[in-house]
Amino acid sequence: MGHLISHRRLIRLAVGLIAVIAGPGCRLPHRDRAAETRQVRQGVERTVLARISADRQRLDLRFILKGYDAYATAVVRASGTSALTFQSGARPPVAAGEAASQNVKVLGPAVWREIADTLALRLAPADPAEGTVIFAGGRELVAHRVDGKGRLTPLAQRPARLKIVRRIPARALADEVFLDRDDALDRLAGRDGPVVVLTGTFPELAFVDRKARRLVFLSVPPEDTIAPPLQSLSAGNNIVRQVTSLVWRSHLLAALGNPFSSGARLMASVGSIASAGLGHLFSHLPATPPPPLALRPEMDLQAWDAALTNIASAPATHASLRLQLGGEEFFPAFIQAVQEARRQVDIQLYIFDNDDYAVGLAQLLRQRSTEGIRVRILMDESASLAAATAVPDSPMPADFSPPQDMVNYLRRGSEVGVRCMPMSGLAASHTKIITVDDERAWLGGMNFGREYRYDWHDLMIEVRGPLVPWIQQDFAVTWARHGPGGDFAAARQRWSSPAAAARTAAIPGDAVPVRPLYTNAWRHEIWQAQKEALRRCQRSVWLQNAYLSDHGFITELVRARHRGVDVRVVLPSGNDNALMAAHNRALIPLLRRHGIRVYLVPGMSHVKAALYDGWACVGSANFDRLSLHVNNEFSIGCSDPAFIQQLRQRLFEADFERSREVTAHPRPNYTDELMNTLIRSIAGQF
Repeated sequence: MGHLISHRRLIRLAVGLIAVIAGPGCRLPHRDRAAETRQVRQGVERTVLARISADRQRLDLRFILKGYDAYATAVVRASGTSALTFQSGARPPVAAGEAASQNVKVLGPAVWREIADTLALRLAPADPAEGTVIFAGGRELVAHRVDGKGRLTPLAQRPARLKIVRRIPARALADEVFLDRDDALDRLAGRDGPVVVLTGTFPELAFVDRKARRLVFLSVPPEDTIAPPLQSLSAGNNIVRQVTSLVWRSHLLAALGNPFSSGARLMASVGSIASAGLGHLFSHLPATPPPPLALRPEMDLQAWDAALTNIASAPATHASLRLQLGGEEFFPAFIQAVQEARRQVDIQLYIFDNDDYAVGLAQLLRQRSTEGIRVRILMDESASLAAATAVPDSPMPADFSPPQDMVNYLRRGSEVGVRCMPMSGLAASHTKIITVDDERAWLGGMNFGREYRYDWHDLMIEVRGPLVPWIQQDFAVTWARHGPGGDFAAARQRWSSPAAAARTAAIPGDAVPVRPLYTNAWRHEIWQAQKEALRRCQRSVWLQNAYLSDHGFITELVRARHRGVDVRVVLPSGNDNALMAAHNRALIPLLRRHGIRVYLVPGMSHVKAALYDGWACVGSANFDRLSLHVNNEFSIGCSDPAFIQQLRQRLFEADFERSREVTAHPRPNYTDELMNTLIRSIAGQF
């Protein structure tokens, strides 16, 4: 998620506030979705009718809910997870009498349990002490053996003795399901045609089509899709808490507890706003067409490393780096690390959401805290409250009830330490870092929530070795600053430099040189390093970010292209922020006019990564004014050839392949150009 609350969220907040002020009398009737979901789960095959369209891409169902017929449709063109869409009409779009459709057999929960047990036995290792993680229907499960039989256990409830030895991603699960072995799974899932199976849990149904090799999990949506009710009183309370957090805690109380850092943030923010405005007015882009690409050798990395010494406040160190793309790679590894933690888990996030996935992580952290593990969590309260008002793209269990206050939820019945970071001085602590047992760490762009696990494209880097003490120190300073001692406690914490711990830390065999880089009110290392890299690079610049709005950064990109450098930008085709979505649309014509290649990756990409010839910069920082000049951010620079090649192939080349490149670049008319300039100017202030 970006730094701003999107227009859509502001509208939701306004509607919620109106609902609170107007009182209960103005609210629309609310259907009991939890009760309906229970009926679907507890139903038997006789209460459900299903038909598939002629092209076998749309499934239509009839349920008997509370004695009445309810019709729903679902898209089943590819394996995955989808939400049912309930219809208001008296009959489904594909009626039973239409020759184009065909009936689909419906099986009950007992059949599903037998299918699940058979699948678990297929995928479980022969050793009962080992397990296989699978991703099915938006759930993380472990397939293992108990008394010679297969069992699927939620990953968060994995027995401590069970060692994970294999992982099967969601995209590969269908291949395992449709591998004929002439067992119960083959017989029950239907050889002759598609079937619908009631699961008795979330997601509520599974559509299995062996001929088309499709396995689609279907869930009941948590909200009415016909006429959703206005936000309830709890949403209104959320608005009040956001205002209280932003005005009272983030500024008035923060000014008392953290007078120096809050003041410095405010001064840095005001200064950067003025600088951004002046830079947009007085900087000029080249007027000539971009030259052909120049096939020159890449920049001198040895000279570049020497230049970094004058930019970075931390010395170069070593680390083992493991790239984890998407929530499917990061979260199971993180969950397993928490389950196996022996001493401590420290987490600093921008957002700790209150959806079902975030709550599941909270439950695991609470449990570990009661088992003698020190668990500390830093989160931005304002951003987390704002995120709580947004509905995820992927379906949640319809009967899930989110906690109204994640801070209290984390603390309740546990030993979890939680401290909220104020959004003081018009800036935020946007860093995402995690350490476990002072031996293993993560950095990158992911927060805790369903979007990051299932919906968005993002990355984290798992770290081991001497870099971990630097990450732990950054957390410790922030933890101290937002405790009783405020800035004074943070100053004391800074005296304990991590350099000594880094020198004595064991260096993994696959460790490579890395450089920690920071942004805060006092230092702008992430921006300065990337600006200098843009000026030195000779062959290529590839970057991916949803919030590319800093005018100085854009100017350097254009100038690099006019030196003959291959400059490519990956933007999301969707965006969680309405202003940044408009800005990207306004920015693309400018980039294309200057010869910069632009790719639109499907959906929302939250990746924050750049390659400058043979040097990479990856972490929490966006390419906007806040991340480059004001916010607290943590990134790393690395020029190890193996890591660069992995980032190049797994992230950039893979995303080029699945993206749509923008090839047209007509010059906008005068009115459009004026509007685009205005949008870029406004977005450049954030």
